[in-house]
Amino acid sequence: MNDKSKDLLKKMCSVLKVVRQVCLISFALIIGLSLFYAFNKDVYNTLFGSIRIDYLQLIFKDDLALNKDKMSMWLPLILLITAIFIFIIYKSIQTIESICTITMDHTPFDVRVANHIKKLAKYILAGGIVFNILEVCRVLYFKQILNFDLLFNTKYVTQINFDIRLHLSFLIFAALIYLLSYIFRYGQELQQLSDETL
Repeated sequence: MNDKSKDLLKKMCSVLKVVRQVCLISFALIIGLSLFYAFNKDVYNTLFGSIRIDYLQLIFKDDLALNKDKMSMWLPLILLITAIFIFIIYKSIQTIESICTITMDHTPFDVRVANHIKKLAKYILAGGIVFNILEVCRVLYFKQILNFDLLFNTKYVTQINFDIRLHLSFLIFAALIYLLSYIFRYGQELQQLSDETL
């Protein structure tokens, strides 16, 4: 590998290290928030005067429209699932960083690179599953904590539908990354045969 490629990989490793540290800090903060909301039920009496649902922000005159008992159950759970998702991102970045380090020191066609790529595919699969669970929980959260009879006039709004959109493109991406690990493993075998021939 030439010096220009090594310098580029070193810069990439530096950026990945910073992003990984930000993920670790975010993970710790969100776990702390989850524990804070789980064990401090009084905070729900003063904290929520508005809720944002995608592009819509609802600002409440009082707390009658909110079901705070359900909120105290769902919010720590959603924060915990978010922390798990961030931890999976952290592990994915750590794996990419390991791939870059191995590639800098040796060749990309190394068994360790193939194993790390396979591990990355598993992290992508796990991250996609956790992301979809988070989406379902988010919809259920809003469905259960809001008192829709108070929010909307029943003369004009007869039904409210919540659509749960599952994102499944991560399955294709994880499968492609998994196949890429076999390409790298095959490349390593070819390189080993070439070295033995020489």
